[in-house]
Amino acid sequence: MMFSVATCADIEKTRRFKREKARVRRICRNIEPSLLKAAAGLLEELAWLRVTLEGLRRMVDAEGILDCFEQGGDIITRRHPATRAYVALVQRYCTTSKLLTSLLPVGGHDVEDELMAFVRRQTR
Repeated sequence: MMFSVATCADIEKTRRFKREKARVRRICRNIEPSLLKAAAGLLEELAWLRVTLEGLRRMVDAEGILDCFEQGGDIITRRHPATRAYVALVQRYCTTSKLLTSLLPVGGHDVEDELMAFVRRQTR
């Protein structure tokens, strides 16, 4: 039997995920209950994406957009791998949040603004 030891970073990430999931649920509380049950996976995905994007953003901010490594005696500069992941996840975040906000009743546009505010801040 193998046991895994949770690190402080894992515990903090789990706490941020739960907090984000609760925030998204509050935003989506006006969605019709039957649609909300169908969208449960989207809620989870959106919360995970946001927490992961925040982590990737911190990594890119700390280490920079470019990454240098040595290969065969040459020093090569390339785009940091976290930057690639960040770009892909931002696109998924936008798509997922758009799907969720499309389930909101008409007149819920102020909720869409809150969901999309994160994306707009990250693209600047």
